[in-house]
Amino acid sequence: MSGTKTVAVKLTEGNILKKMFIFAVPIIIGNLLQELYYIFDTLIVGQTLGDIKLAAVGATSSLVFLATGFIIGITSGCAVLTSQFFGAGDDNRMKKSVASHIVIALISTVVLTVGFVLLAKPLLILLNTTSDTFAYSKTYLTIIYGGLPATMLYNVTSALLRSVGDSKTPLMLLLLSSVLNIGLDLLFILAFGWDVAGAAIATVISQGISALLCVVYIKFKVPFIIPNKESFKGIKSMIGDEFKIGFPMGFQYSVISIGMMVLQFFVNGFGSSAVAAYTIGNRVQLFLQNPLNSMSIVMATFAGQNAGAKRYDRIKSGTKKGLLLCLVYSLVIGVLAFIFAEFLTSIFLSNSDPITMKYSIEFIRWNCIFEWSLGMLFIYRGVIQGLKDGIVPMIGSVLEVMMRVLSPLIFSTTLGFASVSFAGPAAWSASAILMIIVYFHKFRKLKRIAVSYTHLRAHETGRNL
Repeated sequence: MSGTKTVAVKLTEGNILKKMFIFAVPIIIGNLLQELYYIFDTLIVGQTLGDIKLAAVGATSSLVFLATGFIIGITSGCAVLTSQFFGAGDDNRMKKSVASHIVIALISTVVLTVGFVLLAKPLLILLNTTSDTFAYSKTYLTIIYGGLPATMLYNVTSALLRSVGDSKTPLMLLLLSSVLNIGLDLLFILAFGWDVAGAAIATVISQGISALLCVVYIKFKVPFIIPNKESFKGIKSMIGDEFKIGFPMGFQYSVISIGMMVLQFFVNGFGSSAVAAYTIGNRVQLFLQNPLNSMSIVMATFAGQNAGAKRYDRIKSGTKKGLLLCLVYSLVIGVLAFIFAEFLTSIFLSNSDPITMKYSIEFIRWNCIFEWSLGMLFIYRGVIQGLKDGIVPMIGSVLEVMMRVLSPLIFSTTLGFASVSFAGPAAWSASAILMIIVYFHKFRKLKRIAVSYTHLRAHETGRNL
């Protein structure tokens, strides 16, 4: 181990709760910061450009996540092998893993950028984007899709840093990106008069600068993960292994995005008050679930490093501790959200529309009651992903989409908006059950592998003596 590796956090040794906490806090803060960034970004566009252009930018959110979600998933998935080789102390294979990650990222970037830029207009037509916002939406979306190389570079570098236990640097760069984006929004929109295009350009530039700084940081502070020429030789099988993990995780995010788009179709059928309530409820839910989502990333890295070190007992212990943390948080935040649902709704409303208030409170309360099932889903799914299984989480995401669609499809005529409110909890619960079953099945197999490995090491030690 080189001295430069002191910047990384070894999750294979030391107090589990302490190490998980140190690693998790920057990720949680980063995700909350990103959520706040979207709120401020929306506020700037709305206050400076008006309702129509704000609606135009907002109309692209699901389509933006369709692309960026895939990038987040595939880069996180590809970094799983890197975390395993880091945990095993295998520098050679770790560098080959990074080399494979780079190859996959380059190919994916070209395909995704060209494909989504060409599909921007057809996708907006498919979503039945209104005529008064269409041109603005197309401009914004095309620029964001054109900037996908910056998005890919940032997510590749930040995922690699997290794979070796460095979650603080991505947080600091995300903070820089957020502040820079807000400043550039004001500059491009107010000073330069670039309209919605200015908001999109600001996003691409700020993320591109953060990505480049991440590359510089790796070069000087984490050089042990940088591949050399030899690392790129004979990596065909490694690319295949990483793709088997990364693609399903990327697909998982995209499928969830599609599910949300379909659910939006049902929400639209209940009228504008329901749409406003759903928007508010979703914003509250996304903010509250951020720590749980962050723990999924933590568990994937934790399981990956310890699987590489053959510390399966530590993975099991860490899963229990992570689950306990998430359940405590879920129960506390769930009770508070249930009690203060009306107050949380009033923050987003400039008027007191009783129907919007009623629907939003209903949505928040249905979701917070089942917050614990979401916590279980994130913990077990993260561990399974860390054990190099991307297929099961992908199946789980498809199951989530099915439940989100079936709930309003079956119950909308009899239960009304409530069928939308419990669509999320139904999706989490169904997917969580699948993850729990697979988790225990995997650990029965891993227990046998661990016993065989221990016997083999004992035999080799005795023979050497």
